Amino acid sequence: MAFSFDHCRRVAHQVREIAKDQIEKALELSQAGEDFDKTVHELRRRCKKIRGLLRLVRPNFPDFDQENARFADAADSLSAARDAAVMVETFNLVAKDISPDTISAIRAALEQNVRHISAEQDRTKLLSNFGDVMDEAAKQVKHWELKGRGFALLAPGLSDTYARMRKRLSAAEKTGEDEAFHDWRKDTKSHWFHISLFQQCAPDVLGARRDQLDQLGEYLGDHHNLAVLAEGIVSLTGSLDRSVAKAIDGHKVELAQKALTLGRQLTVEKPSALVSRIEKFWKLLPKDG
Repeated sequence: MAFSFDHCRRVAHQVREIAKDQIEKALELSQAGEDFDKTVHELRRRCKKIRGLLRLVRPNFPDFDQENARFADAADSLSAARDAAVMVETFNLVAKDISPDTISAIRAALEQNVRHISAEQDRTKLLSNFGDVMDEAAKQVKHWELKGRGFALLAPGLSDTYARMRKRLSAAEKTGEDEAFHDWRKDTKSHWFHISLFQQCAPDVLGARRDQLDQLGEYLGDHHNLAVLAEGIVSLTGSLDRSVAKAIDGHKVELAQKALTLGRQLTVEKPSALVSRIEKFWKLLPKDG
């Protein structure tokens, strides 16, 4: 089943089926034994999609906390190697603004960190444990009790996430703090998943919004990666060279401005107006799948 609603009835059933499909695909990937890094990236993406779906039904799902934690923990169990590799990739983006000697020293430390983490990992066990979690999750999905019918099951979660996204945009703009931008990023990503789930209601209109949210997520993701890089360099080398700090901060400022410019455009509607508009699109879906 695609990661979207395709008809306007049996909504709770569709939620379970969408989750089941993502879980089954993750389980298959964990058992495939292909490229580890690519597999980890895809497995974490599946978990994020499921968590986005869960946030859409959160106000009407009593077991949200338990199920959300299940998929968050599963993704986190695979994150160490990927996070280390992302620091290397992010450093390469800012290296052109740093002296060659400093580049060599920092890159060596970052690459050594990747090797160290990889050497400590039992990749087979990691994937096996992840598969066990997905296997248990697959058994639980059919028992999810979702309160509400039709669009009413989805509207509160859609509204809450979008309202939080708007609030956190304002906090990021006001404070400029890395943590505020990271919080804004998380709700932007959740809203992106929600629009993805509704996309079939109005593919042309919501598809465009989805693409714009994806771009916003890229800006905010790169901003977060730079903040993590700065912390990582300090942790690995004991200090942050002034030229490195300047290069990182320069890129962060540029990304923050791009994100705020686009984010303001994507949050002009009040939550009630956005939910009302999505509900009108919802009625364009066929009654039966």
